[in-house]
Amino acid sequence: MKKLIVLFILIAQIAIGQGVNRQNVGLSIGASMPLSDFRKDILNDSTSGFAKTGVALSFNYMYRLTHNFGLQLIINYSSNAIDNIKYRNALEAQHPDYGVSVESSRNWSSGGLYLGPYLRLPIGEKLSWDIRALFGAMGAYSPSITIRTTNKENPNDKGEYYMVSSRATNFSYSIGTGFKYRIRSNYYLLLFGDYVKSSMDFKDSSGWDWDSEPYIKPFSREINYITITGGISYIF
Repeated sequence: MKKLIVLFILIAQIAIGQGVNRQNVGLSIGASMPLSDFRKDILNDSTSGFAKTGVALSFNYMYRLTHNFGLQLIINYSSNAIDNIKYRNALEAQHPDYGVSVESSRNWSSGGLYLGPYLRLPIGEKLSWDIRALFGAMGAYSPSITIRTTNKENPNDKGEYYMVSSRATNFSYSIGTGFKYRIRSNYYLLLFGDYVKSSMDFKDSSGWDWDSEPYIKPFSREINYITITGGISYIF
């Protein structure tokens, strides 16, 4: 991965002296929408992520090698809160003798570095349609959660349980498409949709469980989501 990034930087440096308007850097913001297991809200299914729609940020650098083909480097970030209400409802359904409250102090959060090719298809003089396939690495954090319980028959019987955030990294890929519209000689408006996926092994997950026992329990989670982002890029 490091060798690919070095090669990409060398290409960019050569491009500065060999062409104009072949490069652009952009910044975009939008929505991150979790999919499949990452969004699932079934308590007894260990793959469930209970993730809600969140925010996505993306920084991208593009270098156009030919009229229709180029390379792209993207640094992205996504933050998805856990659905406290659905998680609480699932816990209360499993433990009907208790009232439950759920608080999360840290979201599902992930960031990645991606590199790969893109195809540019011009639509008129100012508009182009881009298709990209990128590969790289993702780092992610699981949520921090506090669960408080009260026995419905005995209000003095209270409990407090914790799930501590943990970190994981792994290979990741992103496939996307979108539009660039030239608003001035040196600026594009951007509108893109991207699918991002990685499988994470959180090895240092710890907490205090329902049976009042501390634990350290690794778990796996598939993190995949779609982002819809809009932004602006500078052409040089």
